[in-house]
Amino acid sequence: MGEVEIVESGSLDTLTAGWENYGERTRIMLFGARADRHALRNHGRVVAIEESAVSVFYRPREERAEMTELGIDHSSASFQFVDVAMADLGRWMQPLIGQGWKRGEVEIVAANGASFDSENWTCFHHPTMILPSEIPLKESPALINRKAFVTHPGPILDSISDSDMDAIVASMTNDIAATVVEESPEEIEPVTVVEDVIEEQSEPIPLIEEEIPPVVEQKEESPLEAELRQVISLLVAGGQEMGDIMEHPQFIEVSERASAAGVDVWGMFVRLSDDS
Repeated sequence: MGEVEIVESGSLDTLTAGWENYGERTRIMLFGARADRHALRNHGRVVAIEESAVSVFYRPREERAEMTELGIDHSSASFQFVDVAMADLGRWMQPLIGQGWKRGEVEIVAANGASFDSENWTCFHHPTMILPSEIPLKESPALINRKAFVTHPGPILDSISDSDMDAIVASMTNDIAATVVEESPEEIEPVTVVEDVIEEQSEPIPLIEEEIPPVVEQKEESPLEAELRQVISLLVAGGQEMGDIMEHPQFIEVSERASAAGVDVWGMFVRLSDDS
């Protein structure tokens, strides 16, 4: 689990300057419900990552009219931008994908009066939120200077209270449950059956040494194999078909590095295809 440091003012660019020298990183957007904000602020406390991650929230103001015209209900939405190590992306998203979050693409465009080039962002969105094709903002997400949440690898902070942790877990697990009505099964009273058991003495069957199967030691997975497995699992969980994954830029990049290191990429892909 990670430690979450709150920085009163910072942007993705300023807070992660130079981090790319320590490994490949990526940036994603999380488009959730406003009720998710508390859980997302503390998301770093419930994931085990190996490199620090930074997240910044954005609350639209001047862009509200434009968003409304595009069908975006800014009053019920949460906009979060995250910079995370590529190797940690699967770990960061696994709890949310398990709750039904979906992967998509969204274009961040300059709102009226703003000036920056349009940017395409990978966006994971809450299942109750409809992902728009574009979102107008007053500034580029990388330059948004707001209160930031920096997650460092490490244990859960001692300062977190039981009520905070309950809120984190409840927000992540109950949102979807609220949209699904489950019927409770009728309670059936247990029936105790008493049977007369006649114990029979059994003679031990001697084992011939040749009949004992050898113990096969499992080969430890290399970091590249683990990263490849995470990328494939993440793309599958995000709705990608197995046939399309091999053409996905994220898979191509990690598979090339894995192949160069002698990893059986095709064999792993086939095994994961069978498992899915």
